Amino acid sequence: MDDPREIALTALRRYDLVPRRVSRAAESFNSVSRVTTASGTYALRVGARLQIHPEGTLETEGDWLRRLGERGMAVPALRANRTGAVGTEVDTGDGETRTCALFDWIGGRSLRTRLTAPTAAALGRLAARLHADAEAWVLPGRPDVLVADRVLHWRLPTRLTEPEVPCGGVFADALERAQAGLDQLWRNPPHRPYLLHGDLTPANVIVARDGGLVPIDFQDLVWGFDVQDLAISIAALRRTSGGTRLVDAFRSGYAELRPWPVLPDELLETLLAARVLHQVNLTLNVRRPADVAEYLAAHAQRLREWLRASLEAA
Repeated sequence: MDDPREIALTALRRYDLVPRRVSRAAESFNSVSRVTTASGTYALRVGARLQIHPEGTLETEGDWLRRLGERGMAVPALRANRTGAVGTEVDTGDGETRTCALFDWIGGRSLRTRLTAPTAAALGRLAARLHADAEAWVLPGRPDVLVADRVLHWRLPTRLTEPEVPCGGVFADALERAQAGLDQLWRNPPHRPYLLHGDLTPANVIVARDGGLVPIDFQDLVWGFDVQDLAISIAALRRTSGGTRLVDAFRSGYAELRPWPVLPDELLETLLAARVLHQVNLTLNVRRPADVAEYLAAHAQRLREWLRASLEAA
């Protein structure tokens, strides 16, 4: 069984609900189905074959969503199945399992379709609220989630430096230099590490019907520093039309609620390069180099320019 819909239907049998309709809502690394029932609408996330997160990630995701909801932030609740578990394992029949999770459906439109200076500023305020909450959350210890002290912190083989990968030398040089910058950040931390969303981009924010922003998909949450989280958002905004203006608005919105952290240009560019390397390595773990040759060439060129500028500034 490899069809995400069949996996979703199997998982749904373990919840106290009767689906009226199950339709594909999104497809990227995971698959998300919209589940309509008599009592409400839900989003069922079917995890990918690749297990790139620690086992405790889903529980931490649910704990943070519950905490945020209790403090008045609009977020999707994570629903437990009949056994009380927040993760539902489905055996696909080929010796593998897929982890499914059921969330409340958030009605509205993706922020990707509503990006303006005001909504970018609202995204900045949202980031500030998440950081303030995580900083105030007193945990007994670091939860079982990824630690963002390595450029390639997802649990994946390092593919981008393999011999058959075009421009592998550029990726290797960039990885070494980005890791050195990250090591420096962790040796001289700006504050104690805490939970970060880890992928707060317009693709993971819904503009609700009342105009408010709702963050979704906390699966990539990590243990790290606010500047790392901000770089992820900035990287996504930079890729859009009018990126510079949107980044400025994002920063202004953040500063309305929380001081913008010390983020020197050199550190920002290093964190942006780290994000590129992170995404390229994921892509190479799910697709062959020959299938993404143009994609690799484009990112290699961006990294060459960063390396050149970084060396000139040193």
